[in-house]
Amino acid sequence: MTYQISYGHGVVSIPEAALAYLDKADPMTLKLYLTLCADKKLCESLDIRALAKSFAVTPEAIENALAFWVNAGLLETESEEGEKKPPKKTPARKSAAVSEKTAENGERVTVVSSDAMPNYTGSEIERIMNDNPDFSRLLDECQALSGKMFGIHEINRVIGLADVLRLDHDSILLLFGYAQTLGKCSVPYVVKMAQGLVNDGIVTFAEVEAYIAGKEKEHTLENVIRRLAGIGGRVLTAKEKKYLTAWLAYDYPEEVFVLAYEVTANNTGEFSFPYMNKILVNWNEAGYRTREEIETALEQYRTAQVSGTKKSTDNGEGSFDLDDFFAAALQRTKKIATDGGES
Repeated sequence: MTYQISYGHGVVSIPEAALAYLDKADPMTLKLYLTLCADKKLCESLDIRALAKSFAVTPEAIENALAFWVNAGLLETESEEGEKKPPKKTPARKSAAVSEKTAENGERVTVVSSDAMPNYTGSEIERIMNDNPDFSRLLDECQALSGKMFGIHEINRVIGLADVLRLDHDSILLLFGYAQTLGKCSVPYVVKMAQGLVNDGIVTFAEVEAYIAGKEKEHTLENVIRRLAGIGGRVLTAKEKKYLTAWLAYDYPEEVFVLAYEVTANNTGEFSFPYMNKILVNWNEAGYRTREEIETALEQYRTAQVSGTKKSTDNGEGSFDLDDFFAAALQRTKKIATDGGES
């Protein structure tokens, strides 16, 4: 069976690019655009209040819909002479919820709550975009990372990241990119994260970059431990998180954590946070930094066992007295510090 389009007595012409937004625009927003495409005279003398009444919505809803198509680059506003309206500056609306505090390092930092973010109308956002093309590029890149077109509320929040929180555009993109790696690339998530950073005095690009690098390292360690311990997707307990925070400070490569797990499993038959913590604490205090250094020390200890200082195990690799081993390691470290090198 085949079908043919019946054009009747008229044809509505729409930009081909609009097809990409069929599943991104809500029904009212899409209906408004089709209406504008069908009636050029309506575009020439657009009455927002009359449209709102006709569509049975609020004037703000019409403004939001128009802003959606302006942001998509499929609707432009022109003066009566056919020229684009000159840009007009729209000052940021900062609420009284924005304040300052003194950080531990003595610096003054911004403190902001969610109700401090701006709330611009569609026409105000349009003027901001015209006045500052960098905002348009920022929105385009944030939307690309999020995989969706932003509505009026989301656009307000993105502008607020720069206008109220005073984050530079590169920092904002960095936060969106990081949120994407977590599978949480939404405007509310990024705004909440950004507010927390600003409240902690993290405001420059270098500081944001360092924060994200630290969080990525933290997630990597957590994934390693989850895999080794067979924890799966359950939420870590407060005590388990405390162990991870302490281990993160050791700055060990993944292979050292794997070795610590192997020693733990060999000596206890299972994964144990407290036991593995004892191992890592002692390795760190003994000054070991790599798996190779630790394995060499373990082999030297087992050799000493075999030679008669301690009774060896059947295969030389099983359980052994960790307290004695670590005591020997610490003694070795103290000797190196005293002599200035190994004897």
